[in-house]
Amino acid sequence: MEFIKLRESVLNEINTRLNKNLEEIKTEEGFKRLSLSYDKKYKKNPQEKLKAFFELKAKKEIENKLNQIKLVEESKDFSGEFIITIEWKKSKMWGYNPTASTNYGFKSCSIGGCGYCKHSTATAYALNSHLSILKLLYTKEENRLNELEKRGIKEDTEKRDSLSRREFIGYGSGYGEIPSFEGGVGVSSHESILKNLGLSMREISNTDKTNVHLIRRMTEEEINQYKAKGY
Repeated sequence: MEFIKLRESVLNEINTRLNKNLEEIKTEEGFKRLSLSYDKKYKKNPQEKLKAFFELKAKKEIENKLNQIKLVEESKDFSGEFIITIEWKKSKMWGYNPTASTNYGFKSCSIGGCGYCKHSTATAYALNSHLSILKLLYTKEENRLNELEKRGIKEDTEKRDSLSRREFIGYGSGYGEIPSFEGGVGVSSHESILKNLGLSMREISNTDKTNVHLIRRMTEEEINQYKAKGY
């Protein structure tokens, strides 16, 4: 599947932000605010240089995100099993920190901090590392954008809310131009998103130091049961 609408969305949202910044630069107050926000101090032609900075920033952002879309677009379809192993190691500062690894060779950094769900942050790292799962996620987003266009919904209305990414794909599927698995949202959120993609995620091992999650395609029976529950 070619992600046409997703590309259009990326270009539209980044260019919209760029144009807003370029308009703001024209006013003294806006120029000061943006200069401070991005810590930019120019002695000569400050407005022109700040304008060039934002244009280059937008260009690089577009290039990176379009390359990411192409990479996912050309990846293999999901098949077989995807296994996430979470290992917990004690930290002097943050208690127990998780590290995620997968059966495809990915390994995350140690995840520290406190006051948020480190377990789902670890599963997010793992899920976002697997292009075949991201391909399903991007396909769902492409379908959502096509549905918005089909219904002629552009403004933030109640009808648009029903087709928000959170409602259409699930809580924790990202707020940027491109969907992703968010960390800190709880593992159950990732399970719900994956179900909407036709995948099941279940914990097959749980010890004091490890959690192992198995992800595979749902059977037709499982999909029908899921739909029967109103999802």
